[in-house]
Amino acid sequence: MPKRQAKKAGKRRGASRRSRSASGSRSRKWKLDMDKVVGEVGREVIERLGLDYLGIDIDFIRDILEEIIAGIAESRSTKPSIESLVKNIVRNKDLFYKAIAAKLATKENLTVEQLEFIVSYAPEVAGRAAPQLFRIARELGADHIISALRFLWSKYGRPTPFTCPRCGFRALTPDLKCLVCGAEVSEEEFKRSIGFESLLEDLARSSPASAMEILSAGLALYDGERLYPPSSRALLSGRPIIEIYLGSHERKILESILRQRVRG
Repeated sequence: MPKRQAKKAGKRRGASRRSRSASGSRSRKWKLDMDKVVGEVGREVIERLGLDYLGIDIDFIRDILEEIIAGIAESRSTKPSIESLVKNIVRNKDLFYKAIAAKLATKENLTVEQLEFIVSYAPEVAGRAAPQLFRIARELGADHIISALRFLWSKYGRPTPFTCPRCGFRALTPDLKCLVCGAEVSEEEFKRSIGFESLLEDLARSSPASAMEILSAGLALYDGERLYPPSSRALLSGRPIIEIYLGSHERKILESILRQRVRG
């Protein structure tokens, strides 16, 4: 074939390919009536997954559905049917549940059923939102939810080494304020909650030198597990500690045990 003819044939083939490509692109340009689709899909999904008990409607999950449907539509060359969209959501229901639970967790008023749903399907969110969810659960008398939140706070929240004597969460700061229930705990209440006198007795028997230092300084350092003398502050550097001052009764306890050891 002469060069000129070959060149023209190549141009025709290129034009044909571009034409087919353009035709394919045009065939994928379909419109989705999002409001209508969300309404139909939402009704089907709520019914099939039995979400009526949560007291949520289509408007509550609209943004979640829109994001899911848009993602599915973008990956399709043909317009997806309502049934295929519903099946996709049902097939990936755990992710759908998690999105709903995360949105529920932002509400100020929740039911026990909604709290249970959040704890079950969005535990990370529940752990971080424990202060807010605790207050709601306490008002509802949902003790089983509070127990679950204690665990989730320790795993996903901002736990401290110190347990609040009011709510039982590991959320007490060194200045005796609770990050979860908001309580401001007195030193005497905190002492009772950790069994301070028993800790002093154990320390006096196991380490008389440390007990003598605590008695002399009039205070002990507590790291959430045991007592330390003030000289251990450098050893505890970087770790949260609570300074606990001795009362007259506690001084007498240490003095009594230390005297007995000297006599023994």
